[in-house]
Amino acid sequence: MLDSSQLPHILKLVDDESEPVQRAVAKALAEFGTSLDAELARLSPPPNGRLIQRVHQLVKNHERLQNNVQCRADLEPQFHSGQLVQHQRYGYRGVVGDVDLTCQADDDWYLANRTQPDRNQPWYHVLVHNSDQVTYAAQTSLDDDNSLEEVAHPLVPHFFSDFSNGKYLRNDTPWPHS
Repeated sequence: MLDSSQLPHILKLVDDESEPVQRAVAKALAEFGTSLDAELARLSPPPNGRLIQRVHQLVKNHERLQNNVQCRADLEPQFHSGQLVQHQRYGYRGVVGDVDLTCQADDDWYLANRTQPDRNQPWYHVLVHNSDQVTYAAQTSLDDDNSLEEVAHPLVPHFFSDFSNGKYLRNDTPWPHS
């Protein structure tokens, strides 16, 4: 639990509309647990009804998100390294180079992403066919690529040792993680 002397400072951020601040405020408020209402009542002056309602809304949203994360954490990857995939929205095809069980990108990257799929699902590093691009795509954004055709990308020979029956065989070269 947080020190109650921090509560007035946290409350000053309740109306900040940026997503990272909202998440941090909601998490901090939730850490007070069942003592939150008592801590709010001890403040001088006590918060008004609108602020208390907003605080409860943030905590409720945080708890809902945490429950969703725990449910989604069991989601198995649908695709595996070496598998051919196609992006549903953008149509490019490629090969999966590596899999993350949840989005590992930082908040700035995620918030700049046009579609912002759920972070709490498998995400894939995809070597894009006929380019030198590597994309980071959510499981819900990808489909199987049943073309069985090889992918032309300069990193394919670096991460894969063979192509057979429409799949690449991943070698032991570790995927670079930042």
